[in-house]
Amino acid sequence: MLDLDSYLLRAFLTVAEIGTVNGAAAKLHRTQAAVSMQIRKLEELVGVTLFSRSSKGLELTAHGQIMVAYAREIVVLSDEVGRRLTGKILQGRIRLGVVEDFAASRLIDILRDFRAQNPKVDIDIIVEPNRRLAEMFEEGKLDLVVCDITVLNRKPILIWTEYLTWVVRSDFVVDASRPLPVIMFDESCPWNVRTIAALSQRNIKWKTACVASTLVAMATAVRVGIGVGPMLEATIPEGCRALDRAADLPGAVRIEIGFYAQSEASEGVRYLVEFVSRHTAMADRP
Repeated sequence: MLDLDSYLLRAFLTVAEIGTVNGAAAKLHRTQAAVSMQIRKLEELVGVTLFSRSSKGLELTAHGQIMVAYAREIVVLSDEVGRRLTGKILQGRIRLGVVEDFAASRLIDILRDFRAQNPKVDIDIIVEPNRRLAEMFEEGKLDLVVCDITVLNRKPILIWTEYLTWVVRSDFVVDASRPLPVIMFDESCPWNVRTIAALSQRNIKWKTACVASTLVAMATAVRVGIGVGPMLEATIPEGCRALDRAADLPGAVRIEIGFYAQSEASEGVRYLVEFVSRHTAMADRP
C-alpha cells in the first residue's frame, strides 16, 4: 500500500509546473538538493520514473502525467480537510482574465462549483482578446489568465486543446461555384493565421465577407447569414449549425488554450489553480 506524503507531492507538482529543479527550489524556498531528493524519494516510493530530461529541462513521463492528476487531487483534499477541521474559510479576491470564447464554455461549470464551495472568495472575470490578456498578465493586473499559448512566453499550468468548427445559419447553403464567404477574426487575433491556414490546406476559394472582433460579433454575423464563421462548438448560437466535414470544406481549426498563474499568488489563487487542475483531470479520465 502506498503512503503518499503530501510534502513530496507538492515538490513534485512544483517541478512539473516550472520544468526545472532550480526554479522549483526557488519557489518552494528550499535548496536544489532538497527538491531533487524529494523527487527521488517519490519515484522510489511509486516505483516508476516521473521525469525525463530534455533540452527544455524536465518533462513528465507518461507515468508522471498520470501522477500529476492524482497528486493535485490529494494535495487539494489535504488542504481542504485542514481548512474544514480548523474552521478556516478562504477569503479574498481573484482577478481572472479569460478569452471570451472560453469564458462562454468550459470554465462556467468549474467556476460555479468553486464559488459554491468558497462563497467568500470574490472573482473578478476580465474578458479581453488574447493579446490584451497577455499584456495585462505581464503587467501584474491579473492573477490568473486563460488565453492562447502563443501570446505568452511562459509555461502554462494546463493546456486545453480545442477546435474551431465552421458554423453557418441553419438555412445557409454553400454555393460551390462561388468563393466561400468567411467571417474572419480581427487580424490581431492569433487564431486568424490558423483559420487562413485551414482554408489554404484544402485549396478553397474564399473571400472575407466580414471581420468580427468579438465572439458576440462573430455570432451575430453568422446568425445574420453573412457567411461561415469559425467557432467553438459550445458557443454555436441558436438557429445555427456546424458544416458537415466534407472533403471540399475547410477542416476544423486546432487551437491550444493555456492556464497561467502569477508565481507569487495568494492562497485563494493557488487553491483555484488546484481546483481547476483537479476538475480538468477528473473530466479527462476515461
